[in-house]
Amino acid sequence: MPAEELRDKSLSLLGEDKDITLNLDKVEYLDASAPQTLLAFDMEQKKLGQHLHLDNASPYLRQWFEFAGVGEQFALTERKGSK
Repeated sequence: MPAEELRDKSLSLLGEDKDITLNLDKVEYLDASAPQTLLAFDMEQKKLGQHLHLDNASPYLRQWFEFAGVGEQFALTERKGSK
């Protein structure tokens, strides 16, 4: 998922007045700028008293978030059927 696409989608969701869940089930790769984009979006959500959840991350993406140092910032759930 290119950074521009992630940023544009995130911006379109701000102000929805609810928690946002991104389903990463079909995402196998994120651009290196994704953590920064997601952290900025998460901060904006928190200012509104809301949360960002990242669901169905593949084991690769979960590890990628950990290596990027942001794994603990998000409520990551595992892809169903993964261990």
